Amino acid sequence: MAGSKEDQRSSEKSKRRDLLANGVMGAGLLASHSLAAVLGVRYLYPVDEDRRRRLFVAVRSEVPPGASFQFRTPDGQTVNIVNGPSGFMALSDVCPHLGCRVHWEAQDNEFYCPCHDGHFDVNGVATAGPPAEMGARLAQYPLVQEGDILFIEISVGA
Repeated sequence: MAGSKEDQRSSEKSKRRDLLANGVMGAGLLASHSLAAVLGVRYLYPVDEDRRRRLFVAVRSEVPPGASFQFRTPDGQTVNIVNGPSGFMALSDVCPHLGCRVHWEAQDNEFYCPCHDGHFDVNGVATAGPPAEMGARLAQYPLVQEGDILFIEISVGA
């Protein structure tokens, strides 16, 4: 009789072990299949990498016509913001010719690159010097005006 009770206990332990092993194996299979499904969906429907974000630049009424100032983006790029004749513009301060820094010349109503005498109009189009010979222009950033507030739109990584 003692052997019978021991066999019964051993059989119950074996059933519990099998149940636990099957449960762990099932959970592992569920996790791996869920991961495969998520990766498959991300492959078929990739996330849009080019997300845009708006950053406050200035209060429009505080920037007089013809004035300019520099704005630094979170990734360190410097942008020239100008209140020109056709409104506000946001243009890169990097000359497309050799990468020198351009600045706004309010008296001439243009951007100027001192490295090789490059001139750019208020819209960033090269008008004189080597950049004009290349047909280059300054990179432009989109500006958004909401009421009296001016925002710049920049791309942020995913």
